[in-house]
Amino acid sequence: MDDTKRVLLAIVLTMAILWGYTNFIAPQPQPTPPEAKKEAPAAASQAAQAPAQSPAQPSGQAQAPAQAGHAASQVETTDSEGEPKLVRVDTPLFSAWFSEKGGALKKMELKKYYEKPEHQGGPYVLLDLPSTAPYSLGVGLAPGLQNLDQRRFIASQPQLSVTQPGARQDLSFTTQVNGLVITKTYSFAADSYAFGLKVGIHNPTGSGLELTPEISLVEESNKTEDNTYAFTGVLFQKSGSLVELSASDLEDKPLQSGSVPWMAMSIPYFMGSVVPLTGPEDAKRSVRGQFNAGIMTGTLVEAPVSIPAGQSKEVEFLVFYGPRDLQILKPLGRGLANAVDFGWFDVIAKPMLAALNFFESVFGNYGVAIIIITILVKILFWPLTAKSYKSMKKMQKLQPQIMKLREKFKDDKQRMNQEIMQMYKTYKVNPMGGCLPMVVQIPVFIAFYKVLGASIELRHAPFMLWINDLSAPDRLFPDLGIPYVGGIPVMTLLMGASMFIQQKMTPTTGDPTQAKMMMLMPVVFTFIFINFPSGLVLYWLVNNLLSIGQQYYTNKSKA
Repeated sequence: MDDTKRVLLAIVLTMAILWGYTNFIAPQPQPTPPEAKKEAPAAASQAAQAPAQSPAQPSGQAQAPAQAGHAASQVETTDSEGEPKLVRVDTPLFSAWFSEKGGALKKMELKKYYEKPEHQGGPYVLLDLPSTAPYSLGVGLAPGLQNLDQRRFIASQPQLSVTQPGARQDLSFTTQVNGLVITKTYSFAADSYAFGLKVGIHNPTGSGLELTPEISLVEESNKTEDNTYAFTGVLFQKSGSLVELSASDLEDKPLQSGSVPWMAMSIPYFMGSVVPLTGPEDAKRSVRGQFNAGIMTGTLVEAPVSIPAGQSKEVEFLVFYGPRDLQILKPLGRGLANAVDFGWFDVIAKPMLAALNFFESVFGNYGVAIIIITILVKILFWPLTAKSYKSMKKMQKLQPQIMKLREKFKDDKQRMNQEIMQMYKTYKVNPMGGCLPMVVQIPVFIAFYKVLGASIELRHAPFMLWINDLSAPDRLFPDLGIPYVGGIPVMTLLMGASMFIQQKMTPTTGDPTQAKMMMLMPVVFTFIFINFPSGLVLYWLVNNLLSIGQQYYTNKSKA
C-alpha cells in the first residue's frame, strides 16, 4: 500500500471513528411517547402490585395478614385537601419545586444558565417531570415500603428563600405509614448547587425493624438538547470504574452491585446526583435502573439498617443538581468529580479542558483559547509534520522509478513489492512517514471533539460575529430555511476551502486517479463537519491554515 493510500485510509478511519461513535456508541435520545399513550411509571406499577410484598414488619414478629398488607401498601397521592402542594425553594443559584407527593423534587431551574445563547429563553430548566411520573429524590424502605414516592408527605412550610451567605435553612416533609414516622429534611445553602437530605425513620412500635433504604433519581430521556456528543442516562462509579446506563440499557432493568460512592442522572452539560454520607465511602451498594414511558430512573440501594423498638435512625445524602463542572464538583469530594469523564481520551481531554479554562481566564474568550491551543498543538507536532512533508517530497521524486517497477513486474506482484521496498531502503524513505503525523494527532482531535461537545464551559460560549455558541453548529442567518443546514455554515465552508488549498499544495505520490480521490476529501470533510460544534470547526480551520503555512515553507526549502 503506497503512501497516498495510507493517508486516505487514516483520514477515512478518523471520520469513521467519529461517525461510528456519534451514531452507535454515544447514547441517542429516546422519543417521548405521545400524550395519549403515556403510562404510569414503573414505580407506580410496583405500588399497585405491593400486595404481593410484605410491608415493613418488626423483627421476630409474624407478618400481618395479606389484607392488612394490602391496605398499608395502597397509598393515595391525594387527600381531602386536593392535589399535593408544591413548595418552592429559592436560592441565588436555583429555584426548586418539591412536591408533597413523596416529598420529592418535581422541577429545578438554574438561574445562572439559560435555555438559549446570549441569556435568552429564560433560566435553564434542568428538571420538569410530568405529574404522571415519579418525582426525583423519592425514597423507599424495603421490604414493603418501596412506594413511598407516591405517599403524601406534609411540608413544614409553604415556601423557602435562602439568600444569606453562609447560613443554611431546612425544609422537612413528614408522613406516617405502618406505625413508622418518616421525615425527609432538605438543607439548603445560598452559595451551593449541593444540598443535604436526611431521611429519618422513627420506630415507635414495640419491636425492632431492619429496613433497606433506597433513593431514586428521575429524568426525561428527551432532555438532550440535540447533543449526541455527551452521555445521557444513569451514571455511577462501581468499584473504581465508571458505569454508564443509557435509556436503551435501562429498558432491560439492570441491577449492579459493588462499592458505589455516588450515582448520577446525567444529561448534556448538567446532572443530578446523590452521594450517600451514611457509612464508609466504599460500602457495598446496589444501583437499579429502569426506563418506562420516556422516563429514566436510577435507584441507589443502601445497606440495611436496624432500628430498635422506640428508637430512630437517619440515612444521610448529599444531593447535587447543577452543571457538570470540575471546578464545582471537585470541592464536594467523594469522587463526584469523576462524573466528568471523556472516555478513553480522558487523559488528554482533561488537561486540554484545563488549558482552555486558563486561556479563557486570560483573554476572556473561549474561541481565542481554542486558537491558542491549536497553535500550541501545531508547534508540538511541527517536527513530526515537517519530517512527513519531506518524506512525501522524496516519495514524489521516486514516483517515476516506482512506476517503471510496477510496469516491469506487473505480472509478479510479490517481486514488484520486494523491488519497491528495496528502493525505499536504498533512498532511506519511510512509506509510512506521510500518514504518521495524522495518526498521532487522531487522539488529540478526538479529545478536542469530546471536550467541545460535552464541556459546560463551551455551552453558549460566544466567539465573535455570528458565532455565539461554540458548542453548537456554525450558522449565519440560521432561519433561512436551507435544507439540511437551515442557515449558512460559513466557517465550515472556509474550513473546506482551506483543506482544498492544503491538498493542492501537498505533493502527490500516487497515480492521477488517487490524486483525484484525495481532492474529494475536502468535500467529504465539509459535509461531515457541518453539524459538528463550531469550536471544533474553528480548531480544524486554524490547524489547516497553520498546515498551509508549514507546507509552503517546506515546499520552498530543500527536501
